[in-house]
Amino acid sequence: MADRLFLVTGACGFVGSHMVEFLLSRGCNVRATDLEVKSYVVNKPGVEFIKADITLKDTLKPLFENVDYVFHIAAIFDYWTPWEVLYRVNVEGTKNLCEIALDSDIKNMVIWSSGAIYGVPKEVPVKETAEIAPVNDYEKSKALQEKVALKFYREYGLPVTILRPASIYGPRSRYGTAILLFMLARGWLPAIPGDGKSRPALVHVRDVVGAAYFLCDKKGVIGEVFNIADDSRYTIEELLLAAAKMLNVKIYNFHIPVWILYLLANLSECYARITGKRPLIEKESIRYLTFDSLMDNSKIKA
Repeated sequence: MADRLFLVTGACGFVGSHMVEFLLSRGCNVRATDLEVKSYVVNKPGVEFIKADITLKDTLKPLFENVDYVFHIAAIFDYWTPWEVLYRVNVEGTKNLCEIALDSDIKNMVIWSSGAIYGVPKEVPVKETAEIAPVNDYEKSKALQEKVALKFYREYGLPVTILRPASIYGPRSRYGTAILLFMLARGWLPAIPGDGKSRPALVHVRDVVGAAYFLCDKKGVIGEVFNIADDSRYTIEELLLAAAKMLNVKIYNFHIPVWILYLLANLSECYARITGKRPLIEKESIRYLTFDSLMDNSKIKA
């Protein structure tokens, strides 16, 4: 598909920058867009960069000129962001892109949702047909984002494919799973949080962008939803002990009760409200350590 033009939204973010690199490695033509400008993306040979804000619909039409495929990655992933902002970017931003895309000739718009929208799964590994039960504002915004995109598919025939990635890790990650590693590396996590037996759904960023590329022109994927997760079944305890060994830091093989972690998170969030700074520990980050979130990936393998 070297002769095709790919539009990547959120191109200067964690996942978006890897999507750009993946496409360039395949010899593809890339149009990248984002609000922020990162030199390691915009200065790459083969990248046409257009700065844009997906919440401003009237400015988006030039992005779609002659585009064949869209990878819509731009979003706010932050448990501390107010609902109004999450909704404006994650939901209304997606709606804006879909409306503009209707007047284009795109072949597929691959949209990043999140495996987090399952909430606390009743059964794992969770399948794409499982109940959508978002808990926090971020999860709710991503669930609504999906609904918006699939509505455009059902009512207007817009070609869309939805990805629900597991917790994404890899180079340039600065949030989510990466926070645990940052805390571990700095010696701020001296023991195992909770009972350590919960098993998170994980996927490397390069596997996510590879899956998106694989699906974008595959037959039978329009209007479909796909879990994107690896086959690992490691517990939090196993992951942290292995990471501590790789980072050459000390972590004691005993457990910090979850209630203590929530207490610390509450104190951290109270201090953040007073100072206007981000909390060091968020309650939502703690909650993800308390349940299994394994995801079934058999659909994308079929």
